[in-house]
Amino acid sequence: MAVNSSIPAEKENAAIDMNISMVVDDLAELLRKPVEEVLPQFLQSRTCTTLYDPKSKLWWDGPSAIVDLYLEEINESRK
Repeated sequence: MAVNSSIPAEKENAAIDMNISMVVDDLAELLRKPVEEVLPQFLQSRTCTTLYDPKSKLWWDGPSAIVDLYLEEINESRK
């Protein structure tokens, strides 16, 4: 059975939004910061920009991969 690689934009955006919710919850716990602080920081990140790029398909990888990518990003910015 062939997989339909064409997903309507509204469904893709809904999946991205759900991922962001899970990612921010995970990051808040890992970083020991309130969600209200983590969310705006994540939304301004390069990782979030990549997540919303339809060509990247980053959202397919799930929240843990997105968390890892964001943590790499913030670690790079500290150097």
